[in-house]
Amino acid sequence: MEKAKIGVIGLGLIGKPHSENLKKIGECDLVAVADADTKQRKLAETLGTKFYLDYQEMIEKEKLDGVVIAVPNDLHVPVGIACAKRKIHLLVEKPVAPTLAEADRLIAIAKENHVRILVGHQRRFNPFVETARSIVRGGELGKLVGVTLVWALYKPFDYFEGSFTWRKSKGGGPILINLIHEIDNLRYICGEVVRVYAEASHRVRNFPVEDSACATLVFENGALGSIFLSDCVPSLSGYEATTGENPLMYHDSGNCYYFYGTKASLSFPQFKKLFYSDPARAGWHYPLSEEEVKVVRDDPYTRALTHFCRVALGKEEPRTTGEDGRKTLEVTLAIQKSGETGQPVNLK
Repeated sequence: MEKAKIGVIGLGLIGKPHSENLKKIGECDLVAVADADTKQRKLAETLGTKFYLDYQEMIEKEKLDGVVIAVPNDLHVPVGIACAKRKIHLLVEKPVAPTLAEADRLIAIAKENHVRILVGHQRRFNPFVETARSIVRGGELGKLVGVTLVWALYKPFDYFEGSFTWRKSKGGGPILINLIHEIDNLRYICGEVVRVYAEASHRVRNFPVEDSACATLVFENGALGSIFLSDCVPSLSGYEATTGENPLMYHDSGNCYYFYGTKASLSFPQFKKLFYSDPARAGWHYPLSEEEVKVVRDDPYTRALTHFCRVALGKEEPRTTGEDGRKTLEVTLAIQKSGETGQPVNLK
């Protein structure tokens, strides 16, 4: 089996599990990892791979097919450009860039060097999300009328301390760190967003960035969406808590999305579809039928990283390209802008 020679830059909250997963993938040869923290050398030793303090030295010395970029958001573009100029294919953690202009710059330089970008929206590889997309886009709910989304969890004090103080500043905050994943899910499942209106608040944590927000979305197909987001409340109404996708977070049964169509509605991730079995007996005074949709679980992180190895070898095209990741960023930044200005934002 041909193996992709992969490096990882950044061994923090997401870079560490990425590195551990890459070691388990048969199509990957984890050649080296890089991090500015000397303490991460122990992880490299555990993984049996080379360690570099300077990622520039790593990409100069090692012959890599691809790199996983898992550094803070504001470093995605400079690190990505340095790798792209060495013809190394990129898996860039979300957001692809802090701004649209920087995203355009990274995408352009990658194209100039014939480098493929896969943006780290691993949820597109979750069978839950794939199934929801198939149901909604396949017309099982009829014409999509609306969707509601809740992401409400509590981030502990240490989440914002040490090397993670950037999460308190512009570029951090739950809109860009967490909601961007939800926006990508909604785009992938429901279609493009053409208009947003949002309100944001930081009155609980008093950080420069928001701790809570709500938003209204208008989709290109005419459907409406509503969102409530907060990282400062004791709740289990979040994607991670309801799907169990992230093993580091407490998991309980529940739903975080509801999709509403003219023929049926669907809860996510419990996947209970409600509908009137007899169209002649439809209305709020008649009982609804319930159908449970079966979904086989699989690890989206492993699936996404396996896909990246194939992308790096030229065997597959990225499921989430740089341009696609830019669209998700555009909607997310529009929500942030609307929350700051109190004005709706129209998207191209």
